Amino acid sequence: MASEEGRKKIVETALQMFNSRGCRSTTMDDIASALHMSKRTLYEYFATKEELLEACLMTIHTSIERCHRQAYSKGDEPLLMALYMIKMNTMRNIGHQRLIEDTERYYPELHDRFFKVHTQAFRDMIVRTLQYADRCHYLRSDIDKDTAATFICNIVQQRRLSEVEDKDAYVQNISKICFTYLRGMLNVETIERYEQKEAGFHLIMEQLNRIDNRNIATAK
Repeated sequence: MASEEGRKKIVETALQMFNSRGCRSTTMDDIASALHMSKRTLYEYFATKEELLEACLMTIHTSIERCHRQAYSKGDEPLLMALYMIKMNTMRNIGHQRLIEDTERYYPELHDRFFKVHTQAFRDMIVRTLQYADRCHYLRSDIDKDTAATFICNIVQQRRLSEVEDKDAYVQNISKICFTYLRGMLNVETIERYEQKEAGFHLIMEQLNRIDNRNIATAK
């Protein structure tokens, strides 16, 4: 197995095990056994468990960044683009909930470093989408895009996901809250233009709801 392929396989396996069994409960011996390799070989790729955990977190971050970029392929509709990124980010956090919360508990420095990067990247993408909406003359003139993006980040990250019983309902609620907030940022002309369209704002939510939650949560 080539070095890069081997590294990728190790990260994929560790990520699955960390998510299902927890970071603290999963040992390097467990991961080596699942991969049918010696622990010595595993340590040739990753010197410590923390190094492997960091690689897993960066894999999540990279996949989220990829999905953010894919949002721009959804067309020239800024409202849908922003809502797509919000829904995708919420689903990804749910999909990796145990890994995220275990990292926060047992590896706080690593957690803080990773989430500082992740949160900033998410916020920057929302800011860029709002800037695009502004260039399209969608937004009210009094909107502070930086403040709005920070507020959206806070909505998405407002509670521990382990406390959420119905994950699908939670994602839908976050989408609805953010839709209402984003709608309130639109200028009168844009709102009237939406309302004059057949289905209007309902079409945006229908398009968003067609996004397959499972694909978002598990996409590589």
